[in-house]
Amino acid sequence: MPAWNAEDFIELTLDSLATQTYPNLHILISDDASTDTTSAICQRFAERHGNCEYRRQPDNLGWIGNINALFKLAQGDYLFFAFHDDPLEPRYVERLVDALQHNPAAILAYTDIHVGDRQLSYTEVAGVSDRFERARRIIHQTGHWWIPNRGLFRAKAVELTGGMRRHLGGEFRADLPWLLHLSLLGEFVRVAEPLVTKVFRDKGVSTQYEHNRSRLKSTAVILACARAIRCTRLPFREEVRLQIELLRFFMGKLTGRSQR
Repeated sequence: MPAWNAEDFIELTLDSLATQTYPNLHILISDDASTDTTSAICQRFAERHGNCEYRRQPDNLGWIGNINALFKLAQGDYLFFAFHDDPLEPRYVERLVDALQHNPAAILAYTDIHVGDRQLSYTEVAGVSDRFERARRIIHQTGHWWIPNRGLFRAKAVELTGGMRRHLGGEFRADLPWLLHLSLLGEFVRVAEPLVTKVFRDKGVSTQYEHNRSRLKSTAVILACARAIRCTRLPFREEVRLQIELLRFFMGKLTGRSQR
């Protein structure tokens, strides 16, 4: 859990981690030099729960820097981002571990989510065995493409991707090239149950991203996606096909026309 200035809501999310039914859960919390009482809340939680380890960063690293600091500490077979404002249902970890154990070709498993009184799902890549097609669908950002970022992934994904990366636009939509890279490493499995509650807050990261979008930042995301494709070391023809697909999508965005 990367935490920062979350005193008003983090306890609810921490409680949802404490009630997970999966027996081998290790909770890592990294407070990113918060200026409110988040640090004290997390420290008290860690003192009460033997499966929790707490760290406080001396300087603010930003969300991606904090995530990568946690990656260096993580030792499990499966990992997930516990977003500090998104509570989880008790069977979240149990159901996703089971999904990955029954799907050896999968790199990531994710669930449906609650947003207010709605249940959102992402079906576009679930069960797609062809990696080019998985990547193509993520490139085009159809549906709620960001939902898998609230899933469970194999630890080897961190080694193979090098972790999360900032790009020329900073952290804006940095989860898109991350998910694109993962889609080229293995299948995505959908658990059709709403086991995550996504909370949009006025000053939350997701809300700020939407307000701060620009052509420059969108271009930076596309370049980061191109880098993710390149770093996967695909066969030459497959890489060229994907880079062309990415370019078609980008040109479609610039001209306002769909290039799918």
